[in-house]
Amino acid sequence: MSRSRTLTRSVTVFARIADGKAAEVRERIRSFEHSPFATVAGVHFARLVVLEHAVQQQRPAGMSRKARLLDLLAHGGRPPRPDDLPHPYLMLTATVDGDPADFFRRLRLLGPDADAIWGDCAGYPGHYQQEPFVAFFAERSVRADYTFSGSPEGTVAQLTDALRLRRKVAAFAATAPGNADGMLRSRFRIAVDLEDERVPDPGPVARLELPDIQGIVLRGFADHSVAAHLFLSVTSGPQARRWLRTVAPEVTSAAEVGDRPARALHLGISHAGLARLGVPAAELKDFPEEFRDGMYAREDVLSPGRGTAPWQEPFTAPGAVDIVLLLTATDSAELEPWLDRLRAGIADSEGLRIVGEQQGGRLTDPRGDSRTFVEHFGFADGISQPRVAGYGRSAPGEVLPPGEFVLGMPDVDGDVAGRFLPPELSRNGSFLVYRKLEQDVPAFREMTEAAAGLFEGGADDVAAGLVGRRADGELLAPCPAAAHVRRANPRGALPGGSKLTRRHLMLRRGVPYGPYLPPGADDDGQERGLLFLAVVADPGRQFEFVQTEWMADGNAFGRGREEDVFTTAGGPGARILLAGAPPAYVDVPRPLVTCRGGEYFLLPGLDALRALGKPD
Repeated sequence: MSRSRTLTRSVTVFARIADGKAAEVRERIRSFEHSPFATVAGVHFARLVVLEHAVQQQRPAGMSRKARLLDLLAHGGRPPRPDDLPHPYLMLTATVDGDPADFFRRLRLLGPDADAIWGDCAGYPGHYQQEPFVAFFAERSVRADYTFSGSPEGTVAQLTDALRLRRKVAAFAATAPGNADGMLRSRFRIAVDLEDERVPDPGPVARLELPDIQGIVLRGFADHSVAAHLFLSVTSGPQARRWLRTVAPEVTSAAEVGDRPARALHLGISHAGLARLGVPAAELKDFPEEFRDGMYAREDVLSPGRGTAPWQEPFTAPGAVDIVLLLTATDSAELEPWLDRLRAGIADSEGLRIVGEQQGGRLTDPRGDSRTFVEHFGFADGISQPRVAGYGRSAPGEVLPPGEFVLGMPDVDGDVAGRFLPPELSRNGSFLVYRKLEQDVPAFREMTEAAAGLFEGGADDVAAGLVGRRADGELLAPCPAAAHVRRANPRGALPGGSKLTRRHLMLRRGVPYGPYLPPGADDDGQERGLLFLAVVADPGRQFEFVQTEWMADGNAFGRGREEDVFTTAGGPGARILLAGAPPAYVDVPRPLVTCRGGEYFLLPGLDALRALGKPD
């Protein structure tokens, strides 16, 4: 059998039920003798739930004395109350083959059963007309990154064929003689074709339009040793657009990076910045929720349980930064004159104000290897990046479709990245995740030294176990399941294997800031850390999923609520289970890494950037 190229998708739809009708809808759903979705092609799993209340609060079975006292003060001994929703909703959650819109079209084949299920939902048009029917579900659907399928890489038809074949092979094995290998091959040679078991050829890779893509998307500029980031606020939309016209020709394109330029400039615009530049609200409403909200509003989710407030200037309020200029160069002599000229141009623009500036630079390996860059904890940085199909030379690393990083291109799901965004604004663009991460180097060294006696290799073994690599970049074998590098990219360690993890990879373009603190040196009180930059096409599916599901939570790795030590963990009572013989807990008395600010930016394609600069 030939493999289908369609992939498994998850669908969640919330339809508001007319007030007073929830009980009737629930009874009609219960009246179905068999699942109505059994007759809909390509459905792995489907469930309908009438929602009238949020999850009812439950007191833990074993509350501490302090918790019981707080509960008594807060609730006066009264039982928890359910959180009532303002209106009842009917939730459909399903895992299906192919595009969700195709599934919605197939749902229409339920006919009168569809009307019985959704007939009391506001805006339901009935099953007779396809376009309004599909639009009803599409408009009420929300993104879902989970999959209720034991084999998400196969379609329902493929799984059914495989189960049927399995039963035939089992029946044959139960009755065949012991030397029946030849008979087995003869009988099942058509059903089992090794050619069909190979990974299918993905076909021609979509061609990247390099002159229109910002260079940072496809290259990390490892030969650039210094960086400066200018953060701008728009004070006049028309004047700022005029300034964009002058600076757009200086932005480095992906077509130029092959010449290894001595300096590079890239430009990002926040959602607030696009609005202040005069982009109509109708063109901005379909951008991802994460981009629309801005990172300031989402930090409690990104760093659950402790947050990282207060943030530092210029990130101290929502929408405080409209534009970021990212400058890099081979050395300061190349960077500084250019930086001065850009500052002067911004000051003369009459439409922009510099609200912050951040310097950064590569740190060379203190062990003497000038070709290896490290971060402040002393580990080799920038290792194991994914590669973009159709670009660059063959090298180790996961090869991903261009749409994982470039809008308007095919992604790992076969969709067109950003297909609901206005193409004149998004085509050949990318999203930039920007986070200023302060690193507490003395705390890291104190923590590893305190646990050194538990491991044969001392503090070096503790540090390597937490990271998942040796300081020189050598990957531990086996790599601890909950180590930092494994959380960032679990590879095949989780159910779903690499087909799951490759949906959540990023291109990292970060650079350290602050002076390096030599081993053995006392705390000098200076700020140091990492300017974390990541290029993605979907901030939620890529960055926020990794941050919240793999970094800030250990459940996927069998570690319950244990957080990644380099992302969100740390504080009184915090500890990390470190793999070893035997395993041991390592105390994390204070956070090692704290976010001091950040934002989501759009890196527009060069054509879009020039269009933004045109007068109204």
